[in-house]
Amino acid sequence: MILLRFVARFTALGALVCPARLALGQDPVPRFSLASSPSPLTEGALGWLLLRPNAVDGVAGGQAGGEPLHFEQSLPGEYRAMVAVPIESRDSLPVAVFLAREGRIDTVRTPIPVRQAGYPREVLAVAPRFAEPVSAAAARIRRENARSRQVSLASRNHPRQWQGPFHLPRASRITSAFGAARVYNGEVRSRHLGTDFAGAVGTPVLAAGRGVIALVANFYLAGKTVYIDHGQGLVTAYFHLSRAEVTVGDTVVAGQRIGGVGQSGRVTGPHLHWVARFGVIAVDPMSLLALEKGVADAVATDSSSRTE
Repeated sequence: MILLRFVARFTALGALVCPARLALGQDPVPRFSLASSPSPLTEGALGWLLLRPNAVDGVAGGQAGGEPLHFEQSLPGEYRAMVAVPIESRDSLPVAVFLAREGRIDTVRTPIPVRQAGYPREVLAVAPRFAEPVSAAAARIRRENARSRQVSLASRNHPRQWQGPFHLPRASRITSAFGAARVYNGEVRSRHLGTDFAGAVGTPVLAAGRGVIALVANFYLAGKTVYIDHGQGLVTAYFHLSRAEVTVGDTVVAGQRIGGVGQSGRVTGPHLHWVARFGVIAVDPMSLLALEKGVADAVATDSSSRTE
């Protein structure tokens, strides 16, 4: 039933004409039809792009938000790719699809609708030492940020590792959600680009999904940290641990214990800070939980955009 509804929506687009393609001497039909799941996508979250090329085109990849799209066949004639929407996106996300025909690669661009998330402002009154700039440690922080960034960049070229749905790293109370603008003593200093879970020191932290341990480190801000490379640009990280129970190169599965809750790094108390990134785009890690729930709500959108 899901497939029938989806095909019907794509078929309805088949009658649309793209004048730009007519001027280029191409067939008077769209090169492809594109949908998103969920529809619309949400600012600061992960989702899927669902692509149906016409019969004479091959799929050579794509790009959205500066990150490559890894299309893989999901149904006959249909491809899907994970996509991340940057947290400050407006009402649409520009998407480029690379199509192959007769030995050439064409780039076709189209916008995909985006829903604003309405992230809250979190007002915190903290001791001055936690709100003041950490200039003395700035060089160390830059080096550590570069190391974590390299994990994400390398993951773009690694095959998909995860299988099935993702899981929470802890089944405890969420103390701070993703996306909140943090106001320290009346001044906006940052956004909270992760999800915090309550926990006593030493209580279990679990891998959210299958992947390879890409980094185990002790950072100035994040404390004892584990990064898991899930492949195709998707990385999760687990901050402020009391200990790590894995080493670089280990393959872990969803639900496997990888460490314990702690209060290492620049924090005011014990908790787990859970992070998800698609390439260099930070996204709400809770959006991982919905990735494998299907594409029944996908709505096809016209891909009548310019070809380069």
